[in-house]
Formats: sequence, structure tokens, C-alpha cells
Amino acid sequence: MNPLGSGGQASGTIQSRYNANVGFLVSGRLIERSVDIGTLVKKGDVIAQLDPSDFKNRVIAAQADVTSAQSVVAQAAPQEQRLRGLLKQGFTTQANYDVALRNLNTAQATLQQAQAHLRLAQDQLAYTTLKADSDGVISQTGADPGQVVNAGQMIVVLSQQNAREATFAVGEQAIARLPKDIVVHVHLQSDPQVSADGQIREISPTADPITGTYTIKVSLTDPPDAMRLGAVVTGSVSIQGQNVATIPTSALLQTGDQTAVWVVDPTESVVHRRPVKMLKFDADSVTISEGLKEGDIVVTAGVNLLAEGEKVSLPKQTTP
Repeated sequence: MNPLGSGGQASGTIQSRYNANVGFLVSGRLIERSVDIGTLVKKGDVIAQLDPSDFKNRVIAAQADVTSAQSVVAQAAPQEQRLRGLLKQGFTTQANYDVALRNLNTAQATLQQAQAHLRLAQDQLAYTTLKADSDGVISQTGADPGQVVNAGQMIVVLSQQNAREATFAVGEQAIARLPKDIVVHVHLQSDPQVSADGQIREISPTADPITGTYTIKVSLTDPPDAMRLGAVVTGSVSIQGQNVATIPTSALLQTGDQTAVWVVDPTESVVHRRPVKMLKFDADSVTISEGLKEGDIVVTAGVNLLAEGEKVSLPKQTTP
């Protein structure tokens, strides 16, 4: 019996599990980009800036509308209060008071609308400054100063460093025999001493249309700082297989769907029929995965002439 195992290696890169396309919530002309590829940023750091001139003018206009609406409310409120008192005393009509009340309600609604427009204008002005919403590293840029960008357009890609993983492209045959819970050992190609272990997090369900390979993502456990994003790594696996036996094809007995062999009992020199399971079939040999154990003596010739319990003669070299 021999152990049937396998292993393999593949080259890949260190990537972040979480990559966010960061962009402005408003459109405008980009006047500054404070970061480049590889720049480390903290949450709240300024990444880029749009020209705020138009947005500042909108805030000024909205503030003027609020001031005007406040003046109208300041006039309508005392008028409504005065006519309410006169109505209770019987010195004015209900119609006159209704007009004053309607004017006050309209003025208050106009003020609320103006205040909402002011808040919107202030928010849009704040949106002209793009800030990082988490710690990370800039892994890609999508716009340069002077360019007019749209709302939502990618300005940079922010990759989080606390969720690094190794990404590999492997062939279909390797995917088929790769258990998902296997431990993958990953090390830097430039320095094999820098390493980390991980487990497969994701296997792409479809092949790359150009290369025909499948993408495997391996989550790393406590990767060292030297395993930076973009670093080239090698991943290796070792699959310990089951014990198998290789026997000549002439040793097989086939009855219907059942495959068996004759095994000799060395103490009584008799044969017993034993079912086996084939793992691999070649022209001259068969690999057996179940049914045989180490030390078994298998009859390899004349198998169709034997019967259960029949005595046989063992060659001297095979006698235990």
C-alpha cells in the first residue's frame, strides 16, 4: 500500500479584500488631488478637492433667501396676533383674520423651504472636499487636476490593509481536486522567509475568457507587514491522499457491477473473495482505493479457475 498524495504551487499577488471606488457626490472641476498610488491615508484625510466657487455662490444665494423669508415672517406674525385679539373682542371680521393667518402660514412655509435649500447648498459645498472614510492605501487613480468629473466618478480606489488576501489564477484540473478547507502556505517570492498561512475564501465559478484559469482568493492569518498590497507571492498546498494498492489487471474478478479479487489466507493457504473499489484503471494495472490492506496476498493469475475457500500453494518467497 502506498499513500496517494499531491501538491502544487502557484504565483499570485497580495490584494485587499475590500476595495472602494471613492468619488465626489457632486460634479465639478478637479483642482487638486492630494494622493497618488501607494499613498497611505487615515480616515478623514483629504483626498481631492473640486473648485468650490459655484457652490459658495449657491450658499450665499440660499442665505439671502432665508433672510428674506425671515423678514416676511417677522411682519406676518404680529399682524396675525393683532387680528386674533381684535377678533376675540369683536372689532374685526373672521375673513380679515383668515387672510392674516394664511399670510403667516405661507411665510413660515417659505422660510422652511429656504432653510432646506440652504442646508442642501451647504452640504454640496462640503461635498467638494473628498475625504477618506477609512484607513487604507491608494491602489488606483482615475482623474487628474483640471479634469471635469461627474458625481460618482471614481477618483481613487481605496484599499483597506487590514483585510489582505492572496489571489491566484490556477487551471481547471487543480480546482477539481482542491479541497476548500485546505491550508495554503503563502510566501514572498523575493523573500521566502516572509510567509503566512491562509484558507481558501473564494473560488471563481467561471474561468477567465482569455487565460482559461480560475481565480482563487486566500484569506491570510496575521500576514506580516512585509506582505504589502501588490507584492508577488507563491502559494503552495500539500494534499495527503489515501493509501492505495496497485495490482495487475489480471487479478480482477468482475461479476455484474461488483469488482473483487482473490486474497490468500496464509495461515490456511486458502483463498477468499474480497470486494474492492477501483480508483484508476490502466491497460496493465489497476489502482485500488478500498478493500485491500498492507500485507494482503492477491492472486494475479488464474482467478477464474478458483472457488471460495479453495486451497492454493504459495511460492516460498511469498510465505510470511
